[in-house]
Amino acid sequence: MTGAQYIVDSLIKREVTYAFGIPGGVILPLLYEMESRKPLFTPHLSYHEQCAGFAACGYAQASGKIGVAYATRGPGFTNLITAIADAYYDSLPTLFITAHSAPCPPEGMRVMADQEMDTCSMVRNITKMAVRVDDDATFAETIDKALSVAAEGRKGPVFLDIASALFKKEITCIGIEKTIALAKEDYSKKINEIATAIRNAKRPIILAGDGVNQSNAREVFLQFIEKVNIPVVSSRFSHDLMEGKANYYGYVGGHGMRSANFILSKTDLILSLGNRLHFPPKSESYGSVMDHAKLLRVEVDENEFKRDIQNSVNYNCNLSELLSQTLDINCDFGNHEEWIKVCDILMTELKREDINPAIESIVSVLKQIDKNTIVVTDVGNNEFWVSRAAVESGCENRVLYSKSFGALGCGLGKAIGVYYATRKPVVCFVGDQGLQLNIQELHFIAQHKLPISVVLLNNHSSGMIRDRELAVYDKCLHTTDDSGYRAPDFKALSVAYGFNYGTISISEPSLVEITLDESIGLTPNLPRGKKCQEMQPALNNEKFEYLNKL
Repeated sequence: MTGAQYIVDSLIKREVTYAFGIPGGVILPLLYEMESRKPLFTPHLSYHEQCAGFAACGYAQASGKIGVAYATRGPGFTNLITAIADAYYDSLPTLFITAHSAPCPPEGMRVMADQEMDTCSMVRNITKMAVRVDDDATFAETIDKALSVAAEGRKGPVFLDIASALFKKEITCIGIEKTIALAKEDYSKKINEIATAIRNAKRPIILAGDGVNQSNAREVFLQFIEKVNIPVVSSRFSHDLMEGKANYYGYVGGHGMRSANFILSKTDLILSLGNRLHFPPKSESYGSVMDHAKLLRVEVDENEFKRDIQNSVNYNCNLSELLSQTLDINCDFGNHEEWIKVCDILMTELKREDINPAIESIVSVLKQIDKNTIVVTDVGNNEFWVSRAAVESGCENRVLYSKSFGALGCGLGKAIGVYYATRKPVVCFVGDQGLQLNIQELHFIAQHKLPISVVLLNNHSSGMIRDRELAVYDKCLHTTDDSGYRAPDFKALSVAYGFNYGTISISEPSLVEITLDESIGLTPNLPRGKKCQEMQPALNNEKFEYLNKL
């Protein structure tokens, strides 16, 4: 078969059904092959390569399958780089493809052929594998390896820059693909160590991270939580694991929930499951927790253990397999009902703290959608408000973010990928600035009549940076109406793109605009150097002292 046929066949075998991108001369042979394989495989025309990449990220994040984006050489490729970085930081299994028709420029030579460049050196540090493919003899082997690398272990993006001629050339592929069944590691010793540590602790907690989602361990995680029966807190990006479930007390962080931060301050044992623990080890806010708490870290990527944290025991494990084996072993995790009662008091006393009008507006939106609707957020104050509103409303919806990389403008692209991955309605929360970064994808949504509702939180400012400016410089620059920033007439734009304006729809494109006062910021926040429970604005002294002594 040809190189293009081999690529598409390999994706279909992995149950990948869509790719996103913009055509260009060198990539056309692959695009035409994709088009010929409908309905098993369908390429979609995005309106910016960056959003094609974000769509691939959303597809991967929602499905766990490999998301695919393609682009032509030169500027088509460089427009993918932000999305490649997003996939790398958030460990999303993705394949990014471009092509070339000329030799790679020698080192030191600026231009050898128009639009040709050393692509792999540009993305090697933000991919798991970046390869220039010029050899037909190893073509099939390279494709197989790239797809395996993207999906195995700690998942992530792979990048291929393929000689355009190979798309049409017949290649040798007999006997290339082989499935090797790996023996599953016996985790019984580690499980018993963990169970003993929890049983002997007085105030143990589980700290859940997005590794639970990335390892496709949601269901087994919930069974594990029920068996262990200790308090659970999470990262902000993982709150959707346990919304509405018993023993869940919110998410930790500098803009986390007070209940979760208080609980973190009181624990003597933390079982961290798929959480990077990315706070500075010597942080007075979080590093000091390790002065009195033992840390058990379960992580698939042993490189994460290079972040040396005191008083910790590291377990390099496949999280899904560890949790599954735990369910099969008769373990005694002890009785921690008194500690759970303390956590219940903290949650009751603090749950309604820091609810502002933005959060109340989002709660009202979340109550209008059913639990099968997927929620996607852009980057900015809007995502923090959505997190808090999700816990406040108790919604059970999946909520997807651009986590570590924080790519402003990713929301629409990801929402498109999420829809094609799940075929479920999507509600996408965006801010007025983030929407403008990739607003052209409204056309994609309207053109294909996708059931995506865009909820625009419009405070007529670049809110997150505005807050920082006022805190540090006491004046605004390029973030408000009177300092250089200006939002357009979004109603007119939505109508021009063919959106219904004003109401959420589960069957067609719609845009709902919620106008907010620009003074609404992010609360609570944790000032540098404060203990993790000492969030601002401060609680009254009597209440703080009561909760702090529990």
